[in-house]
Amino acid sequence: MKRYRWSFAALAAGLFERSAAACQICFGDPSSPITKSAEMGVWFLLAVILLVEAGFGVFFFVYLRRRARGLRDPVARPALRLVKKGV
Repeated sequence: MKRYRWSFAALAAGLFERSAAACQICFGDPSSPITKSAEMGVWFLLAVILLVEAGFGVFFFVYLRRRARGLRDPVARPALRLVKKGV
C-alpha cells in the first residue's frame, strides 16, 4: 500500500513540476547578492559541520592511542605528580 503512495507522489511531482520548482530568489540570477550570500551561508555551515566531525575524529584518535599505550605499559602511569619540598 505504501508503494502506491510513493508512486502517486512521484507521478504528481512529475506532472506538476512547475509548482515543485525553486523559489524566485533561489532560481533567479546566480550573480545576485542574495544568491551569493546564500551560497556563503551554505559553505559556512558546511565548514562548521566538518570542523565538528574532525574534532570528534581527533578526540577518538587520541583516546584510542592513549588506551593502546595504557594496555602496553604493565605499570600504569600516575595521573598526578607529587611535588616534594615545595608548591
